[in-house]
Amino acid sequence: MDMEKLTERARGFVQAAQTIAIREQNQQLETQHLLKALLDDREGLAAGLLTSAGANARQAADEADKAVQSLPKVQGGGDRMYAAMSFNRALDAADQAATKAGDSYVTAERLLFGLAIADGKASEILKKAGLTPQKLEAAIGELRKGRTAQSSSAEDQYDALKKYARDLTEDARKGKLDPV
Repeated sequence: MDMEKLTERARGFVQAAQTIAIREQNQQLETQHLLKALLDDREGLAAGLLTSAGANARQAADEADKAVQSLPKVQGGGDRMYAAMSFNRALDAADQAATKAGDSYVTAERLLFGLAIADGKASEILKKAGLTPQKLEAAIGELRKGRTAQSSSAEDQYDALKKYARDLTEDARKGKLDPV
């Protein structure tokens, strides 16, 4: 898959997966590395999608950690890393899902979808956590609200109000505003 088809954020997740593999001294880049990178994200996009889809995000993160820890470690001169066939299949599945949805770029949520539908350890982990591809697709649709990814910064437009604004009505309901 052409890495230029990934959004900036999706590219960052693939690079984070490579960093995890290097740190763990794994010679192959596996689907569980990418799943761990997605679930470790501070903004919580993947974890939020899993929760919206009715899956247990904490369980998935714990299982991804265990799966990465259980991979064989390589010591010494081998500084080359190879992408496992399952990793490539997941990226290809994400690309196909993005194309089918009318996206010009593969977004982070499509990477998660690719992991869910392609055979691999990440798919097993997500199924075990209670995720189905249909529920994930519905959660992605809810997040995007009909928008397609036509730029490399497409994810920045999701929930922009939540990111950059404050819901004063909600704060007032919770009693977090000072009386005027």
